[in-house]
Amino acid sequence: MIEGCATNGNPKPEFKEMTGAFVVKFIRKPAGEGVNEGISEGVNEGANGGINEGINRILEFIRKNPGKRVVEIAVASNVPSKTIERWIRKLREQGKITFTGPRKSGGYFVIGH
Repeated sequence: MIEGCATNGNPKPEFKEMTGAFVVKFIRKPAGEGVNEGISEGVNEGANGGINEGINRILEFIRKNPGKRVVEIAVASNVPSKTIERWIRKLREQGKITFTGPRKSGGYFVIGH
């Protein structure tokens, strides 16, 4: 950690033991040295990568299991229903899936497959 901070031009981290836990405090570079830009870029890339991976997993699941509903997809993929709903909304906006059938008994299908 110390080496990594030095390599990136950051101050050395502080190490403390607090109530039985080991805590490492990282200190940022002074403002205006590009730290926030790098952090934001890394966080966004990581988050978007995870989201895209999840969306692709759901698309593949629907392709292999056509006609499933949000709850069934959530249970099978061990992902919260709200997350599945967001991912499905993106897939529908992209024109990759469609909902077919009555609201209470219909399901999702991949378009063109």
